[in-house]
Amino acid sequence: METYISLTEAAKFLGITTTSLYKIINHEQTEKRLEPVNRTTHRGDGGYRFRATDVETFKRNYVKQDLTSVEAGRRLGRSPTFIHKLIRDGLIGYYEEEYRGKRTFFIKEEELERYQNEHPDSGKSDAIYDKKSGVFLYQPFGKDGAVARVMELKRLNNKKIEAKLRTGDGETLSYEEARRQGWKPLIEITERKAVNGYGYAQFEFPKPQSQDSIIYTIIEEFFKQTGPANMKLSLNNGHILLEVRKSVLLGIMPATHPDLIDKLKLFIKSGEVISKYDGTLIDTGLVPVTFFVSEQERKELLMRAEQEGLSLQDWLTGRLNPSAE
Repeated sequence: METYISLTEAAKFLGITTTSLYKIINHEQTEKRLEPVNRTTHRGDGGYRFRATDVETFKRNYVKQDLTSVEAGRRLGRSPTFIHKLIRDGLIGYYEEEYRGKRTFFIKEEELERYQNEHPDSGKSDAIYDKKSGVFLYQPFGKDGAVARVMELKRLNNKKIEAKLRTGDGETLSYEEARRQGWKPLIEITERKAVNGYGYAQFEFPKPQSQDSIIYTIIEEFFKQTGPANMKLSLNNGHILLEVRKSVLLGIMPATHPDLIDKLKLFIKSGEVISKYDGTLIDTGLVPVTFFVSEQERKELLMRAEQEGLSLQDWLTGRLNPSAE
């Protein structure tokens, strides 16, 4: 025998408000509606009524219980692409279900918590520059001939970023305490506009063991000449991953900075390092490709990319290069 429930009962079962349920009933896309059995007569019936089986099916298809890959990425402070790489590499448990008409990856709260506990550095890609103070990641500070560096920038909220420095002796200081003790920045940068164009060149450096490592010098040069708006920095399995938009390091040439250029070429992961008459070009190595598909095929590609929380470019790149993050 068919069971029918009221609007209030349906909303409670779905875990949403009655206001939200009204919006679902009248959704502009008919396939995303929860259809009452008495749409045309509900006023005289004292309210909407639903088949219990319809509400159960709707909840299964449209009301998520766990985290999507996009939401899991936000929890870690990483991109959906990063989460999909974890899934591909078998590093995090997931399941796949129909959600809002699309096949979607889901990750349980406890599974994400397990991964965070086992990989405490996984989300440390928080901030690389504090506009208010001018502090940037790995910025050198000096005091009486000694050098300390900013080793962590943590965003506490939209207005405040917490900076921590580490001295050559291994002591960790807050930015405020370091300034009180007389530590002063050895390098300061000015903001630069974001570069138009797609993609980044990628470098993967081993984490330096000393404060005067040439790797830190390279990162400083990118901050000075490229600017934080055109860079990404993150820790990945004990390595520093640096991503840079297409740019020119003026004055950095084989005759003047041979060691620096050698290190750039040694640790580049994707892109190109090209010597020019006035400096060194860091190129993404990416070129545009034009191809034609039908409107239906375009919609299908966009739907698959959206299903994984990715842009079409990132989704296609992931299909061509499964190892890409």
